[in-house]
Amino acid sequence: MANNTKSARIEASLEQMILDHQFKPGDSLPSQKELAQRFGVSPRSVREALNSLEVKGLVSIVQGKNTVVNETSLDRFIESLSSSMLTGQDMDRQLLMNLFQVIITIEVEAARGLSRDPERKKTLLRMHKVVADMRALLEDNPMAEEFGKEVQDYEKEFHQDIISAYDNQILMSIYDSLSPILYLHLRRLTYTRDELEKEINELEYVVEGFSSGTTDLVVALILVILNGTKTKCESLEM
Repeated sequence: MANNTKSARIEASLEQMILDHQFKPGDSLPSQKELAQRFGVSPRSVREALNSLEVKGLVSIVQGKNTVVNETSLDRFIESLSSSMLTGQDMDRQLLMNLFQVIITIEVEAARGLSRDPERKKTLLRMHKVVADMRALLEDNPMAEEFGKEVQDYEKEFHQDIISAYDNQILMSIYDSLSPILYLHLRRLTYTRDELEKEINELEYVVEGFSSGTTDLVVALILVILNGTKTKCESLEM
C-alpha cells in the first residue's frame, strides 16, 4: 500500500509539471534513478508512476529507460482553436467539438486535484447549493415540459467551482478564455423535464464522490455528464 501511495504522489507531481509545461512535448524526463533520488523513493515506485503516466498518454517510455513527454490532445486542440480564432474562422461544428474537448480535458484534471484537496469542503457546499437550486427550478415549474438557458447557467456555476478550486494558473487561464465561447452556444440547448432530473441526480453523485474522495468515480461521472452535453451540442444548427 505504501508503494502505491508513493507512486501516486510521484505520478501527480510529474503530471502537474507536464501540464504546467515545466516538461514540454519532446522533452525527456530525468532518469528513473534521478527521480527516485529526487522523491526519496525506490525505483519501483518511480516505474509504477511512469507506467501510469504512459497509460494516460502523457509520456512514452523508450527502451524501458528514457521517458519522453508526448504532445497532449490538449496541446493539439488549443493549437487548432488558436489558429482558427486568429484567422477569424467562424465557429463550425468541428471547432465547437474541439473547444468542448479542451474544456473536458481541463475539468477532468481539475476534478482529480479537487478530489484530493483536504480543504474542499467549502467548494462542495457551493456545488451542493447549485444542485439544490436546480432541483428548486423543477419544483417551482411543475407544469413546464422543457427547460432552457437556466440549466446551463446553473451548470456553468457548478463546473466553474471545480475549475476555480484547482491551483493551476495555466489551465485556469485557458478555461477562462475559452469557456465563455462554449457557454454562449450551450445556452441554446433545451432539456426535457426527465433530462433535467437525470442531470441533477448525476451532479449530486459528483458531489458525493468529491466528499468521499473517490477520484476515479468523480472523473467517470464528470465524463458522462460533459460528454452527454457534448452530444446534445452536435444537434445545434451552426
